[in-house]
Amino acid sequence: MNVKLKLVTSVLWVLAAASLLCAQDEIVAVKAGQVVTVSGALIRDAVVLIQHGKILEVGSDVTVPEGATVIDAANKVVMPGLVNAGPVDVTHGDLNEQSSEITPTFRVSAAIDPADKALKRLVQTGITTLHVAPGPMNLIAGLGAVIKPAGKTVAEMMLKDDASLWITFGAASTYGNRPPRSSAPNSFYYRRPTTRMAVAWMVRQSFFDAQQYAAHTPVKPDPDLEVLVAAMQGTLPIVIRAQRSTDILMALNIAREMDLKVTLFQCTEAHKMAQEIGARQIPVILEPFYDFRSRGGGIEGDDIRWSNATVLSQAGVAVALAATPEREGSDLFTAALFAVRHGMSRDQALRSITLTPAEILGVADRVGSIETGKDADLLVLSGDPVASTSCIERVIINGKTVYLADRGVNK
Repeated sequence: MNVKLKLVTSVLWVLAAASLLCAQDEIVAVKAGQVVTVSGALIRDAVVLIQHGKILEVGSDVTVPEGATVIDAANKVVMPGLVNAGPVDVTHGDLNEQSSEITPTFRVSAAIDPADKALKRLVQTGITTLHVAPGPMNLIAGLGAVIKPAGKTVAEMMLKDDASLWITFGAASTYGNRPPRSSAPNSFYYRRPTTRMAVAWMVRQSFFDAQQYAAHTPVKPDPDLEVLVAAMQGTLPIVIRAQRSTDILMALNIAREMDLKVTLFQCTEAHKMAQEIGARQIPVILEPFYDFRSRGGGIEGDDIRWSNATVLSQAGVAVALAATPEREGSDLFTAALFAVRHGMSRDQALRSITLTPAEILGVADRVGSIETGKDADLLVLSGDPVASTSCIERVIINGKTVYLADRGVNK
């Protein structure tokens, strides 16, 4: 009896292994009326072949292998999944470690919640790659991560951990702070900075300390300074929150003084200094300022220009459009449509929500365009991506369909 049981068990294991192997070897063919590759020309009547979660081949002359699973999108538009370079909150608890003003080693990836309901909403808006970042309450806030909104664990979702170091200029990092002068401190809000001048001084001081740390053999390792050294050496991208033109100028000056490679985020008044930003080849992630007030959020800098993205792109700036879909805000297609309405070219707008943000986040070798060897993150649309009447009908992440609009639910 035991022998028979062992034999049956062995057979079941073999069948299960064979089934898994077949599933891994399965080829999926997406037949599309149009394929918007982003990195190259539009391809009509094309096929995208997928295996092991990767794009095997794409083109109008691709042969569909016998036995392949076919997704019929003959009258549809297929394009890369959207990449949101702006910060999205899909975490447990507070995004700010407010016990100190300078927290370079604060890792937001430790708080990512794979069960966060916002992830399903992100997928339904076409986002297949997103940036999770520390909050704005700290001056040097910590480390961001790039993830996909699919997977049961953080490890399955992770695309790039320690992907960025976040610094906050402007009022956010001074909010609620007060200097310990007249009375004994009774909370951690007795801290600095309390002014924009202090913001600039503390950032300079932090990187000066990192320079000294790197120049001498430390007696004892300092994890915070080691993060700052990595940022100074260019191995860790720096993202600076700044809205007012004065704060943007401060960020540019400090980046030049300390020889820092930075990306600017928010940038409500970036149009005032577009030429300088473009000349220095500093990328910009633009948050949709047009819905700040509707969300009850703050906005610094009243010199708003609806064509901000257009002015920057015409000055040679790499522009990524961001969205806040986890808070009933705008989505990336809305941001792209808005940019086109105010002068940005259609191709540039599509790039600003796919390949450009992927390049800024350092994951363009994996996502952002439809190319052989890249992750099979695709959207199937009913029509032109920047048409207000087009709908997302299917979302594919890592070669698997994770959302079907006609079913109304995420798979």
